[in-house]
Amino acid sequence: MSKIYYWANNTKKNSGEGILALNFLSLLKKKYKNYSFIKLNSFTHKENFFYNYILPIFGVFRLWKFHIKGKKVCYINYMPIWNILILMILPKKTIVGPITGSNLKTNIIYILLKHIGIFLLKKKNNPILFSHSQFRKYFKNHKNVYYNFMLYNFKFKKNFTKKKFDFIIYFRKNKNKGNDFLINAIEKLSDKFKVVVIGDAIPKYLENKNIFNYKNVNRKKALKFISQSKNSIISKENSLSFFALDCVSYNLNIFHNINDKFNGAIKTNIFNTIKFDDFNYSIKKITKNLAYKKSTKYFKFKLDNFLDYLNN
Repeated sequence: MSKIYYWANNTKKNSGEGILALNFLSLLKKKYKNYSFIKLNSFTHKENFFYNYILPIFGVFRLWKFHIKGKKVCYINYMPIWNILILMILPKKTIVGPITGSNLKTNIIYILLKHIGIFLLKKKNNPILFSHSQFRKYFKNHKNVYYNFMLYNFKFKKNFTKKKFDFIIYFRKNKNKGNDFLINAIEKLSDKFKVVVIGDAIPKYLENKNIFNYKNVNRKKALKFISQSKNSIISKENSLSFFALDCVSYNLNIFHNINDKFNGAIKTNIFNTIKFDDFNYSIKKITKNLAYKKSTKYFKFKLDNFLDYLNN
């Protein structure tokens, strides 16, 4: 039986990177039905510098070992667009998983690395698969580019759970996610509404009877809290995170960054735009839209044929 040797930094079911990797593996197995898949990463996943930044490079060198022998190889993640070293040293015929990253970060070094990454992707002239569509404007004249792999395997869920929370917020200690805004929103909204926060610990001064902070919950428990909520506020950098999509799957009313616009492939009235740089405007819009009940919620999307990505 033919084999595909693959490297994935993270295949955990409770993380965005892991879920993305598992979905890509399911696509690979759909395409390569008569292949066996050999996982090269035997390390236990940890959130630290070595695992996130050094180990992926080690993974590329492991792939080279099998590539030189003429084997089919695949690099699934960690693959943000700024990781230009990975883009430069991968074997030429490597099957590459979804490229992630954000087009909304303002850090100068990040912006520079992002544009170098975009240049390298264009120069290689290979098929490209993006997890979302934020980079579409840079590849308008580029063929064989596929977007929104985040939506692969997306399904709506039936929800008969009683609503216990007015808001659910996924909080991570990462300044790129608009945490100052989220912390202020949690504090303000908890005056009148019940807010459940999952992810990392929020500042202790926020503790009150209307704020429920559950740290490091697994995805099963996160889905339970989402199903019990009416509204959600999505972080600044990505409106199509797996947390956002889980909220969509339960038909929550969602507030997201006005600068992260959906392309024509997605049509929805579930999302409401807010401005992360204008707190007062956003809070007024959030509280106003709570009272507005849409007659019918919809989230429609058209996916690229991701099998075509693997056929190129």
